[in-house]
Amino acid sequence: MVSATTIIPMTVEQLASKSTLVVRARAMQSWSEWNPQHTIIYTYTKFQVLKSFKGSPEQTITVKQLGGRVDNTVQKVSGVRQFTGGEENFLFLQPSQDNDGTMIVTGLVQGNFRLYRTNTGQVAASNGVPEVSAVQAGTGTVSTYRGSTVTVDQLESRIQKAVQQ
Repeated sequence: MVSATTIIPMTVEQLASKSTLVVRARAMQSWSEWNPQHTIIYTYTKFQVLKSFKGSPEQTITVKQLGGRVDNTVQKVSGVRQFTGGEENFLFLQPSQDNDGTMIVTGLVQGNFRLYRTNTGQVAASNGVPEVSAVQAGTGTVSTYRGSTVTVDQLESRIQKAVQQ
């Protein structure tokens, strides 16, 4: 079975512009549930907000993503990376269209920069995940989406400049 998600790549600046909240946050807990129609599984992750760059979030926010596991049923969406408790992320978020108080990641995977330590001990952030293709606006050329990898300082600087404009 071949599965993929195709996106139009966005810059950090575009992500910041399209998002109502931009935060650095730590994943606390996740759970999955069926939607009311019992047709789609969503995974909810509660985050502790560590720093806000745009918007006025509560101290904890809940992010909703497509896919997850309920009992013996698993729904997987290519390009949606589930969060792990304790991990830190820079999140570019918008309110869910369901008006349920949850937030969704802007640009699917693109607005989710996971922090990690490099081989040199530096802290970096990346929004790359497998199984995602990128289509270039204008040319229609499709390629593998590798995401962006930047240092935390570079990412914070770009976000701060973008939200000041």
